[in-house]
Amino acid sequence: MTEVLTLALFAAAGLAGWLLGRRQRRSGLHAGVAPHLLPDPALEWLRRAHHAIGVWITELDPAEEGPKAERILEPERLSVAQIVAVDRRLERARDQEQSGVERMESGMLVFHAQAGAAVGLLLSDGAEPVKLPVVEDDLRRLLEGVRRKPQIVALTQAQAQETSLESVGSVGLRLAYQLERNLDAQVVVAALDTSGVRVIGVSGRGDRRLLDSFLPPESDLARVAQGSLEPFVSSGEPLGGVVPDRRSRPGSILLLSMKREHQAIGAVAIWLTGGREPVGAARAELNETLDNAAPRIYRALLADQQKRAATIDPLTGLHNRRGFDEAFRLISTKEGALVYADLDRFKNLNDTLGHPAGDAALVHFARIIREQIRSGDVPGRIGGEEFAVWLPETGLDLGARIAERIRLKLGTTAWDWRGRQWPLSASFGVAACPETSRSLDNLPTQADSALYVAKRSGRNRVEKAGR
Repeated sequence: MTEVLTLALFAAAGLAGWLLGRRQRRSGLHAGVAPHLLPDPALEWLRRAHHAIGVWITELDPAEEGPKAERILEPERLSVAQIVAVDRRLERARDQEQSGVERMESGMLVFHAQAGAAVGLLLSDGAEPVKLPVVEDDLRRLLEGVRRKPQIVALTQAQAQETSLESVGSVGLRLAYQLERNLDAQVVVAALDTSGVRVIGVSGRGDRRLLDSFLPPESDLARVAQGSLEPFVSSGEPLGGVVPDRRSRPGSILLLSMKREHQAIGAVAIWLTGGREPVGAARAELNETLDNAAPRIYRALLADQQKRAATIDPLTGLHNRRGFDEAFRLISTKEGALVYADLDRFKNLNDTLGHPAGDAALVHFARIIREQIRSGDVPGRIGGEEFAVWLPETGLDLGARIAERIRLKLGTTAWDWRGRQWPLSASFGVAACPETSRSLDNLPTQADSALYVAKRSGRNRVEKAGR
């Protein structure tokens, strides 16, 4: 149920301060919203989606004096004792990493816990059993968002620290959520960047995997953003299938352009509720919102382009060495996996086909890396044919599996150069904290050593660093 995937809220630049301002203590818990937890709207949307009595999140944080908790519920349907009973059950599930379904006095509690965090949804006794798998799936997604939020917030805050201007992602996400709130509709915001039309905002009902993806030039939303297609109501897939396994929402989609001084700078896609296009005062407010956002997006794009020139590899669009090192240092985590990768026999390819072919092969490999990693992971090109991927909060085995996934995808995806397909392969080295080192500072050396072993052992393989 995609409307409850509200993880895109994490990247809003002003979110952390808003959350911190709402903290309070009650019953031994930080019962307001703490920095690692979702805000009220996200939980309320989840509650409404499943017609639940309440939704709970509880999380341990070693940096805090005690656990943090958040809950949204219908107080008239629960007594204080019933609320406390659910609180205590979720705390026990969190501490013992339990997941399941349990009937309580107040209703049916569905809960999921992992790595010091637990989420739960309290359903009425009459809830249909057939819906339980959907509830459990949404809770797992919610828990994954709770666990990964610190990394996403840290990345956004690190980017915002270097400029007093709003970031592109901040403007895009705020616009998407404002329009969703005003129109009760799913919203995607795209901007005309130097490399194409990039998705900069996805509302809570949307698929957050779209964020930072580039739309196919022939897609309807990209054409409206570029000014080559007039705004209109679409009944097809306006994003051009940029996320292959994304389920398209049927219905009417309003595509509107954003302009600054008659210059196209982006567009929005609005999935119309009931197929009804806003008219009258609602349409005037919509137009005014887009007019106000356009110059802010334009200024943010200019600032982003200046920063990207210093930290982004112009060929692949990934972080360069400087940008990757900055991201590696700034993400606030003490655990993670580092993957180093190297295209096999790249010098021979350059010598045989020429440097333009070598550049094309690097772009091909970078695209595959970007497609195979997760949101919150950090890819970079740190040398000629050398790439790196930082995987926060990821163990050694999972890091190796992600590297293997990239290796297999590269080997099975055709690379065409001037009408002929050429085979490509890469070698990978993986290190992780705490499995191979107690310090993150040692991971680059360990990953590089593991990569060397992979190259010396026949290439086209993944090697883990020694423990």
